[in-house]
Amino acid sequence: MNFDKRKAEDDFDEFIFIMDDQLEWLEAEAERRGIHLTRNTMCFPMLESLFDLMSEGQSKDMVSRLIITFARYLGEAVRCTYGGKWTLPLDDPKNVNFNTPVITGHCSTEGLEFSPILVMRAYSIRHIKGLLKRAVDADINPSPLDLSDLIKKDSTQGRAN
Repeated sequence: MNFDKRKAEDDFDEFIFIMDDQLEWLEAEAERRGIHLTRNTMCFPMLESLFDLMSEGQSKDMVSRLIITFARYLGEAVRCTYGGKWTLPLDDPKNVNFNTPVITGHCSTEGLEFSPILVMRAYSIRHIKGLLKRAVDADINPSPLDLSDLIKKDSTQGRAN
């Protein structure tokens, strides 16, 4: 199967174009259920609760659509709070976020991509409260991994192998 870059770009344009309508719809659905959403990081617990309410008993197809809508909201909350912009990584097919809308420029780590779709998909599977906040916090303030203990010293030569 050949990848159609033009179609991917058109789909991304559509993703951005309908975003405001979807965000307004989600806010209206939340209000109908007595939940007030704000497009900032304080809304994450409410967003999780709303997702639980709206996805319960729904078909896989409907849950998939809800994941995308909620991911838009999550992404906008990150973008509005920390800056950045929506982008579509198409340069490297091996990138885990290839052809998936992400937020970039939201933290000081150059090239870091926040994938609200993957985060919402993870939440939809596990329903772990606080997951959205932890995912965003880990992306905004990434901590380097210390892998030094994985390097074995060669005692006969005094160097790392």
